[in-house]
This record gives sequence, C-alpha cells and structure tokens, in this order.
Amino acid sequence: MHKLLRILFGAVAVVYLIIQVWFIWPEYGHKLIYRFTISPHKVLSRDIVLHRNKLYAGIDKQGNINYLSNGAWINTIAGIYAPYISLTNPMAEKKPDFERIVYNKFQTFKSGNDITAVTFSGYSRQHPDIRVNTVYRVFDSNTIMIHTRINTSKEGMLAWVGDRVKTNTRSILFYVPGVGDITTGPRDAISPQKPYMAILGRANQVIGFFYTGEQAPPYFFYEWNWLASMYQVKLGMKPFRFTRVVSTRSATGMDYRKLADSQYKNFLAVQSGLKITASSYSIITDYNKYAVYNVSVTNVGSRPEHITGLVLFAPKDITTSKPYTSISDTLSPGGTSVFAFKIKALNGGDFYLYPAIMVNGNYIEGPWTHVFSNGPGWYSADMHNHSVYSFNPEDYPVRDMTEAAHAKGLDILSLTDYNTFSQADACRAQSTPDFLCIPGEEIANPLWGHANAQFIHKRVPEFLSPQHWINDVHAQGGMFFVNHPYLEMREWRDWNFKGYNGIEVLNGNKIPMDPVNVKAFDKWDELNRSGLHLYGIADSDAHTPYAVGRYRNYVYATSFTPSAIEQGFKQGMFYVTNGPMLSFTINDQPMGSVIDLRKGQNLHIRAAYQPYDQAPENAPDLQKVMLFKDGYILASSNNSSIDYSYPADKSGFYRVEIFTNGGGFAASNPIWVDVK
Repeated sequence: MHKLLRILFGAVAVVYLIIQVWFIWPEYGHKLIYRFTISPHKVLSRDIVLHRNKLYAGIDKQGNINYLSNGAWINTIAGIYAPYISLTNPMAEKKPDFERIVYNKFQTFKSGNDITAVTFSGYSRQHPDIRVNTVYRVFDSNTIMIHTRINTSKEGMLAWVGDRVKTNTRSILFYVPGVGDITTGPRDAISPQKPYMAILGRANQVIGFFYTGEQAPPYFFYEWNWLASMYQVKLGMKPFRFTRVVSTRSATGMDYRKLADSQYKNFLAVQSGLKITASSYSIITDYNKYAVYNVSVTNVGSRPEHITGLVLFAPKDITTSKPYTSISDTLSPGGTSVFAFKIKALNGGDFYLYPAIMVNGNYIEGPWTHVFSNGPGWYSADMHNHSVYSFNPEDYPVRDMTEAAHAKGLDILSLTDYNTFSQADACRAQSTPDFLCIPGEEIANPLWGHANAQFIHKRVPEFLSPQHWINDVHAQGGMFFVNHPYLEMREWRDWNFKGYNGIEVLNGNKIPMDPVNVKAFDKWDELNRSGLHLYGIADSDAHTPYAVGRYRNYVYATSFTPSAIEQGFKQGMFYVTNGPMLSFTINDQPMGSVIDLRKGQNLHIRAAYQPYDQAPENAPDLQKVMLFKDGYILASSNNSSIDYSYPADKSGFYRVEIFTNGGGFAASNPIWVDVK
C-alpha cells in the first residue's frame, strides 16, 4: 500500500512539475521539451514555401495561405483560406457552413534553387465527389497568383465557391479604389465591378485581391472579423475555374489608400494593354552619388498605343535629371520603349519613386521602386525577435526571419533569442549592403522577468540577478532594455536595480493603447521624472515571419554601419512607431539631447508627423499631435505640426506622441532641458 502511495505521489509530483515548467515558466518548459524532442536546428516542415526574389508564402496542408513575407499583414490578417465551397448560401446562414478541403497530393515546380509554384489536389471532406485543384504561383516579387479548378461527377450541383480572409482584429479597414473605405460590420455586403481589388491593411501595409477572367464575386462580412467572397455556380464534370491575384505592398510613410490606388492603376494598365516596369525592384546607392534608373513601357495589347509624356515622381530627398519628359512615341503591339533617368539621394535612408506615362490624355502609373541610400539619415529597426535558436517548436529559421524583415522594408532586425547568443553568426551572415541583422539576447528568468541585451558580444547568464545582467551588458559596451514589463506572466519584478538604458514601451503582442503598453509608458515617464534618462523602444517580439515589423524604431545614424546604428541608439536619436513618421527638435537639438539653459531663455519646440520623404497629401490622416512635459500634456494640435515657443522655467523632459487614423501611433524619445 505504501509503495502504491509513493508511486501515486511521485506521478502527481511529476505532473505538477510539468505544468509548472510548461505553463508557469514557459521559456524554460518549451526549451526543455524542445531540446529532448526536436533537433534544435531542424526546420519544421509545417508549411510549403513559395519563394522567389523577396516574396514567399507559407501554405499549410489545407492550402491556406498563412503568411506572405512581402509587405502586408503585420498584425492584420490571420490567413487566407483559398478556396472554400458551400452547398448552402453563406449569406442565408447565421454561421456559414464552409466545406473543408482535404488535400491529399501536392506537386512543386522549381526554378533554379527556389520553389516558384505548387499544386494541391484534393476533395471536399463533406462531399468527397467534389474535387479541387489549386495552383499557387509566384507571379513577381510582390504577387502570388492562385488558380482553382472545381468539378464533381454530379452534374448541376448548386454551390457557392470563393475565398475567405480572417483578420486579427475588428478594426481593420476594407478599401475599394474609387469607392473608399467599406464598413466591416456583420453581413455588410458589397458587389464590386470588374476588375476589382479589395484592400485590407493599415498605413504602409496593403493587400490587394484581383479577380481575373471572371466577374468579381460579391463580398460579405460575418462574425466581425471574416470577409468572404462567393460565386454562385453549378458544378459538374467540366471544371469551374477562377483565378485571383494577391498582391502586397509596403512603403515607408505612405498612406494605404495611396498604395491601394497605385496597385489598382498598375493592374488596370496591364489589363488595358500597357505594362510599365522599372529597371530594379530596389536600387542601392550611396547618398550624393548618381544611379541609373530605367523605365520600360511595353505594349502587351493588340492595338498601337501613343505615348505623349513621361513623369518621374520622387520625394524631395531624391533629385532626378529630368522629372518630366515630353515625347511622341507610338508603340505597336509587342513593342517596348526604354527611358533612362539619373537619380541621386541627398540623405541616407529608404525612399520610393514611381513613373507615370501619358496616354490619351491620362496618366498610367508604373510600379514603385525602393531606393536605399547609405548615408546620414533615418533607418528602421525591429530590435526584439526570435528564431529557431530560442528552441521553441513554433520558431522559424534565421533566414526566414531576416528575409521577411527585409521584404517588409526593415533596414535592421535584431534576433534576441532566449538566454543564448548562439544565433550570432547565422544572424550576421544574413546582412547585406541594405540590411543588417544584429544579434542580441533576451535574458529570461521567471523570478525577475525579461530583458534585452543589445550590442553585446557574448551570452549573458540568466541565473544571476538583474543587477549582474546589467553590469555584464555594460561591461560589453551594450545597452539594457526591460522588455514588456507588464505583459501577463512576464512582468518585470523589481525597478530598484541601477543602470537601465530603457524600457520596451510598445510590445508587438499588444496594440498601442492596450493597458500593457499604456502602463509601460506611464512607468517610463515616472522613472524619468525621478531623474533617470531612460529611452523608450518598440519591438515586435516576433516568433514568426509574418509578425516581424509590427512595431519598429526609426534611428538616426551617420551611415548604415553597425557602429553608427549602435551610436544612434545610445544617443537616444530614435522614435517608436507602428507606421507614422515624425520629427521632433528643441532649439534645433534632436531626440536624446540634454540642453542646458538659463531661466527665461527661449525654448523653441518643433514637432511634426509629416513623413520625411513623402508629400503631405500622401501621409496618413492625422488625428492629433501631442506634446508632453514630464509625462503630462503641455500642448496638442489637430494640425500636422506643433511650433511652440516659451521661456524656460523649470528643468524637465519633453516628448511627442502622434495619432493617425486606422490605429497609427508614433512616439518620440525625450529631449531633456536642464534649466539653471
């Protein structure tokens, strides 16, 4: 009897220990289980990956697109379910009964070393006689084409077929060029015209859906965060075919409506018979040096087209040899004309330009081209992310994370895996002339919380106290940030240690105004009021490619080198954002500065949400610019900027917050003013 009790007690103790390790101390539990069950460097084949240039798509075994790396779903879309079948009208059902497609065979087509297409073949689980064949193909560096064939042995079977999109939030805007924003309430339906593109996304992030070869299907919304398209058809032996194109785009500082309209115009240009292409999807150059930019116009239609002008639209930071060219050129079917421009970036950073041709009195826009310039300027960085080296079953290889970050327009990605620096070599190996991977470490201990060690050279042991962590990081010349101090089960336990460099005030697991992030902002202000000089940082905390870039920091650096980027962060010359861009100076001194003044001397504060590289009309719609002193509101404006002067009275710190429509948010780091 005693032996049995000991066995039962031991079993209960083991179960309790597993629960504690797995749920209470998740980093340790997941790492422990992972080390003993899965090779730490094995790439898990959960998804089939379409990959070419800068685009790849993760497609699961049910044929659902779970992510596209290039551009658009940053905290926006949970997945595209392509296709669906329903034998009842989804609009007539309170909760639509969508058929689950079971794919039992797939085949990939390769081009060189990259997979460029995959075919899924399968059947409906509820109605096995319905056969489905779907081909996913990379169309270009921004676009994936999905072609579906559906047939059945039962002639005349009435069905509804289409696609479903699931969003991660109820606040996502749906947009149709020429129509505007579409309400996303339950059962709201729209019947678009052909050709058609529905847009989902926020500022800087766009996903376009094109339907080709068939009339665009009606769309309807249900359960708040689902959007479904539907064709009503009769199935039979002859396959019903429909093709759609999913196109993504991300551009720094650009309003999503502008991006959506641009995509739509490009689509119309191809449909009308003219195709405009640029010499390169991305141009890499040093600032103040000329680069060559070619524009090609091809007549893919069946009749001659006469071109009378060509315009190159570029931001103020890009100069060009001839922004407008008056021409007279007739293109016969199949003909191509090439136009050459010389461009020069006046600053470092990321910029976008695009051409437009004049045909029959109308401009047809060409594709956006990304220009990366190495020089003094602002660079985007996401400084808290994970890879397979965190030893979680859900994590992805280093290359997947860095390629997703690069494709989404990030200049810098830091991989901060749990309690390890073993990812450092793999991370650095992914750096290119226009992208840096900087290794760091997320020090995680359930007794104290989580913290980021940045710009270090070796691992910081997690078993000692946070004061030892801080001392070790500083001994290596690095920076120490407290991560997500109020995130559930990962709270920071003690603020009495010395030597913090900053706080993660925006964590990618939560929206900006979530209490987790609001409390972090409040604590940041509280500590700075006590006399500290702490910086606020924003990070995605991504474990997957599609979560990279949810938040980012814009850091000013004299050049695009690891040492200059490190110096920009150490000087506090950076701000946090989920899209909008800002500028902020006091007496022409930048963020992070300490300004010494005598009492009564003038303070001249300038703050603006205007993007540095885009015209005002392209910026997201502003809600408010707010100026804070010591964490309390000093002034606010519904205009695009604040220009505020007053005599200095007391010492303090100043910072700025900006709100735009669609959930856009940005916040500066402080400028400290010491009044004698």
